[in-house]
Amino acid sequence: MEGYIYIGEHFDIHDRKVGISDKKIGKSKRPVSRERDLNRTKSPIGYRILEVFFVDDMNKVEKLLHAILNSRNTQGEWFKDDDDTLVSEFVKFLTLYGSERHNILDLNPSNNESDERLQNIGKRSKLPLTLVRPYKGLDYDVILTNDFKLKLLLTGEVFDTPNKLYNNGIVKHFKGVRGNSGTNQIEQFIIKSTGERLTE
Repeated sequence: MEGYIYIGEHFDIHDRKVGISDKKIGKSKRPVSRERDLNRTKSPIGYRILEVFFVDDMNKVEKLLHAILNSRNTQGEWFKDDDDTLVSEFVKFLTLYGSERHNILDLNPSNNESDERLQNIGKRSKLPLTLVRPYKGLDYDVILTNDFKLKLLLTGEVFDTPNKLYNNGIVKHFKGVRGNSGTNQIEQFIIKSTGERLTE
């Protein structure tokens, strides 16, 4: 059965050290939905997909990867990555296998739609609403606009999801390269005037 094979990790939405290096290798017909499902809790520990490939037989490829990496298995679909080489080995294997590499952000079918969560917050608040997104000790001011988009004040860029704001705005500004994580949680934002953290 055709589908996607992905590798991902836990992360702290406040950029603190998580303490484990294990990565999850799994399969899904809809990796964006899978990532969202793995982030349904209100925990400060999130899950993000780091790499994703389209394959001709996701069941077979997942079994192959799990068998090859069996000595690193810690639990179920989780594999030890203390030496930080698992992602590059995953990419190398799937490239040699002839798989099609994708960016998780490009697989989101709602890329051109307003984020429903932002619409709901907009309906409860007076827009425009000034938010703060902490990252690496810095506070980035973000405006939730009247059309339910997120505007990064530092650059003036406008994004339609928290994920795009984080990866294509904040991380790109801080590191000089676009991020590639699944940080799409509303809880990453604080209302500037009240100090309240956003909730869905």
